[in-house]
Amino acid sequence: MRLALINGRRVAYEISGDPTGKPVLIIHGAWGGPSSTLWNGPRIRWQAPTDGLKLIWYDRRCAGLSQYDAELFTLEDLANDAVGVLDYLEIEQTAVIATSAGGPIGLSLALDYPERVESLVLLNTGASLMSLEPSGVDLGDPFVVDRLETVSKRLALLDLLEAAGLEAAIAASEEEWRSPPQPPDPDPSLASFRENRQRTLANVSDCELARLAHGALLNMKAQRGVDLSSKASGIDCPVLIVHGDADTTVPIAFGRALTKTVVQGELVALAGVGHGLIVNPNAQRLVGKWLRNR
Repeated sequence: MRLALINGRRVAYEISGDPTGKPVLIIHGAWGGPSSTLWNGPRIRWQAPTDGLKLIWYDRRCAGLSQYDAELFTLEDLANDAVGVLDYLEIEQTAVIATSAGGPIGLSLALDYPERVESLVLLNTGASLMSLEPSGVDLGDPFVVDRLETVSKRLALLDLLEAAGLEAAIAASEEEWRSPPQPPDPDPSLASFRENRQRTLANVSDCELARLAHGALLNMKAQRGVDLSSKASGIDCPVLIVHGDADTTVPIAFGRALTKTVVQGELVALAGVGHGLIVNPNAQRLVGKWLRNR
């Protein structure tokens, strides 16, 4: 990973693939916080061919090795961070891959800076990930019901943060921060890195855990109540939406809802595939081929 000072903030980034290829900015998922910053394994696991593609992966605000803030920030701030990375690397226009919690950031980037986004790939994401009433989604869908239960718990944690402060919010959720849920089908090659992270999480000081967890909560708060569904029709670049039909984290109903609103959007549903498409080799090959054909 490389570190850069961008707009007065420390940003960690990495570049791989074809150094002379089309730039592709990757906006990662999840909410950041302890699990991401204490991870010492590989940041990019792109196993598909990268001929013709220069992959740029950066750690978002309050995630990975990038700077943590203690003050509130917005979705627009997160999109501005992405633009700052492009400016620093002197890239005028790029393809964008936005995955999971990075999806609304990618949408915001394409809406607010259309001249910077040549094409947009949205992986297992939606236009509203921190709302109990996401537009265009069947609220009776069992997968959606489960999703909204998770969102409800996160919103309750944000309410506690606001009402009682950081100490109370961390105390109510410390077990989750110290023992994050594992993927259903973990990559055995990363087992040692996961074990190292678990040991670090178990022994990190309460003060440091609170600082890192606060960053994750701020990322959640930046997307609280956000619903870009009505604005998504204004995106004028080609958009590829890829979703697994077995995704229980962000159900495919969110991807289908996106397809109905994005004018130039096309949906590819992967049968029997769950969350985490950014590291799925089949999804990577599909996305790489689509980007090279733009």
